[in-house]
Amino acid sequence: MCCAGPLLAVLGGLGAASLVGAVFWPVLGLVAVTAAVGVVWIMRRRHRPAACTTEAGPADLGMPSTAAKPRSGRSEARS
Repeated sequence: MCCAGPLLAVLGGLGAASLVGAVFWPVLGLVAVTAAVGVVWIMRRRHRPAACTTEAGPADLGMPSTAAKPRSGRSEARS
């Protein structure tokens, strides 16, 4: 009976490792499937056409004119 304790410890360790492996792989699979679905969803959102479109053509940039600006009302005489 001298080696029963270490043998039970080894068998218990193998059982614990089996339990971790049995839980880890399905969880890892679930994370992988969720990530794949998320990537597909994001890629489809990015490639969706925009809600509004603009027509091609010249753009009015609103260029300033070269006409003289009106004065701000300050007096021209300086002392």
